[in-house]
Amino acid sequence: MLSLVGLGFRGFLLKFSFFFFWVFFYFWFFELEWAKIFVLVGGFAVLLLLGPKKEEQTDLPILNLLVVLGVFCLISSKNWLSVYLAIELSTLCFFVLIARGSGYSAEAGLKYFVLGALSSGLFLFGCALLCGAGGSVYFYYIELLFNSKQSFSDVCVPIGYLLIIAALFFKLSVAPFHMWVPDVYEGAPTKTVVLLAIVPKTGIFSLLFSIGLPISLFLIGVVFSLFVGALGALNQTRVKRLLAYSGIGHMGFLLWGLVNGSFESLQASLVYLFIYIIMTICVFSIVLSFNVYKNLLIEFSGLSRLLPLLSITFGVVFFSIAGIPPFAGFLGKWVVLLSGVLSKSFFIFFFAVFCSVIAGVYYVRIVKILFFQKNSFFLISTKALKKELKLNFKRVFLIGLCFYFIFFLFFSPHFGFCFTSQVVMGLF
Repeated sequence: MLSLVGLGFRGFLLKFSFFFFWVFFYFWFFELEWAKIFVLVGGFAVLLLLGPKKEEQTDLPILNLLVVLGVFCLISSKNWLSVYLAIELSTLCFFVLIARGSGYSAEAGLKYFVLGALSSGLFLFGCALLCGAGGSVYFYYIELLFNSKQSFSDVCVPIGYLLIIAALFFKLSVAPFHMWVPDVYEGAPTKTVVLLAIVPKTGIFSLLFSIGLPISLFLIGVVFSLFVGALGALNQTRVKRLLAYSGIGHMGFLLWGLVNGSFESLQASLVYLFIYIIMTICVFSIVLSFNVYKNLLIEFSGLSRLLPLLSITFGVVFFSIAGIPPFAGFLGKWVVLLSGVLSKSFFIFFFAVFCSVIAGVYYVRIVKILFFQKNSFFLISTKALKKELKLNFKRVFLIGLCFYFIFFLFFSPHFGFCFTSQVVMGLF
């Protein structure tokens, strides 16, 4: 019904999409959940990034809102069957969103389709093993049954859990299930990448946060994600591939909080997730505002002379992603590392610090290209032929709002910590 009504409005859909968005807000917030707030932040940001083109006023808002609806259903799910249907609702919309555009987009959509079908098959097979052993599809029933003293098959239960975690790691872009991430980020439209980097990851993380899967299996994902996120982006020449590997590294920090399982580590993971969402929105909004041709890193050289304020904001955001104080990214990494020390995970602590130092190299490299690298003759001629860049008010508002949190959250983090502490206390 939402799609039919939206298509009826045609050119006015972008205005009415905000109304539909708040309808979702009203109907789904009868149970106030933290994940839905984060999903709304990401979905609302993507709607603000949409431009005046006809397809961005008709088709794209509908698909974006259906993705948000699917993740809302995922967050509210209480059994494995509804989880699968909710994941597939958002995944099918992403097939279309990723494939729209050039030939690279079609290739990226095909890769996401094939690997997404593989992960869905693994998820269904794992659910079949668990539900067959437990006799029910509900989370709490299976967990209660497995904590009892009844005997089950020694093979079905661990294999079922392993297959489900592998499928969820694919959706979270956690190594070693990250193969699709750089290619899809590079080929997909940038506005779709923003939605892909925030909304489904928030839903899957809330699922892992609440259902209590065996967290000992998460250690493999933590170590591999930190390592791949640090080393994978060192030789990249395109900004979206670099940000894809950066997102893989961030997922390692998020999962580490779940591995520790203490009150402080779960709270640190939620704080880190909020900061990751803000930084992702801001950095992709600035990349869209620069309007580079092929998203090559060398295309950012000399832009600090044309757009000094936007370039300074871009540099600050990358310093925050690298975890340099006094920005919000440093606060997120600090609380996660502190929770790891309190949980006596010293090996992962030193490994995470080592990987963060390596990852800081390519973040500082972008700032160096932006401010200190000279333009080549080809780049000068290309920029001269372009039209004068006019910044969109909605993008400027979104960048300014995210920059406010990135710059000042470190000095006054009390509201974020109070909110996340209330969320975590509901689990204990």
